[in-house]
Amino acid sequence: MYNMELTKKFELQNCKNKIKYKIIHNEIPISLDKNLDEAIKYLLWYVPNINSEQAKKEELLTNLEYDDYVFEELMTVMRLRDIDVLFTDSIKTYIIDDFKEGICPCDQKIVMTLADGETKTMSLLRHVRNAIAHGNFNVVSGILIGFDIKRLAEDKIQYRGIFKIKPEGLLVALRKVLFDLSSQEFIAEAFRRAGYKVEPYQEEYQRSHRFDLYAKKNNNRFALEIRNYNYDHKISEKEISKMINDFRGVVEGLIPVLIINSTYLTEKAKEKLLEADVIILDIKNIKKMHKGRDMVGEILRDNSIFKIIS
Repeated sequence: MYNMELTKKFELQNCKNKIKYKIIHNEIPISLDKNLDEAIKYLLWYVPNINSEQAKKEELLTNLEYDDYVFEELMTVMRLRDIDVLFTDSIKTYIIDDFKEGICPCDQKIVMTLADGETKTMSLLRHVRNAIAHGNFNVVSGILIGFDIKRLAEDKIQYRGIFKIKPEGLLVALRKVLFDLSSQEFIAEAFRRAGYKVEPYQEEYQRSHRFDLYAKKNNNRFALEIRNYNYDHKISEKEISKMINDFRGVVEGLIPVLIINSTYLTEKAKEKLLEADVIILDIKNIKKMHKGRDMVGEILRDNSIFKIIS
């Protein structure tokens, strides 16, 4: 049984007879199966956060707090094991040679470098997109093999990314990136797994501020607010005051829930929000909810016990 989580147990290809190949395409244009054809269209024009007029911004994919969790979701749908994945500062020559000598078609591998502040998901998308856009790829025995390279002076080549993956797995991952891994859907799925019914924030509850999602479990109803900021951002007192006023404007009976990276909040900001009876959830809570644990329910119980004791 292999682990589909990130570890440091990467292994090179392992088979007796590697298939020799050339990056240069035998047919011009190259013949693509429907999976790869669709995947390339997504990569070139539609995946979030790329330099394309067709692409949208999606903060979840660039948020380092969610980095490993989001990438492991992609590993699962691509059927990548921990021994298949390596992120490194630079790609060693022996690793490059392993893939240039030939490929083992029985497994998949990705070896990627990370730019400063880059998430693993955006690194994967960037390297695969670059390799395909520059024609540095081929399909060998149904496997997509490619290299993201930078040509340096004196004909030297720097390898920034290597991938050997199944086109159908890449397509499923890209569809997930495009249609499932938005901040709202990611949070909504966490609440669903913890037993909540989740809907878009309903018009009948709309006041001066529109919240992101509405959730219900048993007799409790919740207004969910999702906040993403730049990684080093600290929320000002003015922002906190406005947030509290927005929460006070919700219809009676709705419990306000703020989903935010806790590093954005000062201790004073947390105290103000808690005094206003706002439930604060961070990435650790959301991860636990994805595994079915009801963190909101636990916080409500803890708060009730605290008020009784007080």
